[in-house]
Amino acid sequence: MQITKDIIEEEIQHLYYATGANSFFEPPLVAFASADDNWFETFKSLIGPDHWTPQEALNLADKTATAKTVISFVLPVAQIAREENRRETKKPGYHWARTRSFGDQALQNVRNQLARFLQEQGHPAVAPFMLDDYGKSLQRLQSRWSERHVAFVAGLGTFGLSGGLITERGVAHRLGSVVTQWETKPTARPYGDDPTAWCLKCGKCARRCPANSIGKTLLERDKQKCLDYQKNLFPAQTRLETYGWMDFGIGCGLCQTDVPCEFKRP
Repeated sequence: MQITKDIIEEEIQHLYYATGANSFFEPPLVAFASADDNWFETFKSLIGPDHWTPQEALNLADKTATAKTVISFVLPVAQIAREENRRETKKPGYHWARTRSFGDQALQNVRNQLARFLQEQGHPAVAPFMLDDYGKSLQRLQSRWSERHVAFVAGLGTFGLSGGLITERGVAHRLGSVVTQWETKPTARPYGDDPTAWCLKCGKCARRCPANSIGKTLLERDKQKCLDYQKNLFPAQTRLETYGWMDFGIGCGLCQTDVPCEFKRP
């Protein structure tokens, strides 16, 4: 089979239903980045030296493969979860927590099955987020593969003050990506290289944040305060009593709802 962009988008759409992701998310947006885009090297200084380039990620799965394309996709959070979360001020609503806990499992399956699909068609591929080395030997809160930054390179959106990625379908979403040797023309970035082009800088996300972890600029965002708030508020027993399950993160998402960029580009 000759792989085209249309076939990739159709496969992601198929997996959206087949994995049950449609129970948590609205239909996906898909874009393509060149594995040679200069931004991927730049991320080693912006994010950290351990952040993988597409080539490094693919070689962890196939030492002989050459990375050509990064496929990035957005799964917008379903309306019921967003609307419920708008009313919350301290913790995520039930459907938001459910999406974070169990929708992420569907997202992982979409990532893995898309990589398998490409492999079966003769194109080496890997979902970097799913690699065994993803969480090893990192400084705290530093990522080896940032789905948000990858989506920025692919033309899917730019960053808000909260650090979330504002896409055409808003900031309330989950992201996935696959690196592959299959080659195609990259998606043009409508915002060029401006990382905050679609953010109004209105500060609504900062006012929504119960941890006070969002500042007046993107660089003022305090990831540690955000993480500590969630850990202290939702120990395992509290999660069980409030939501009915344990062992999975439930997120927060208050900064992604009841804001101008919640479900669209403002």
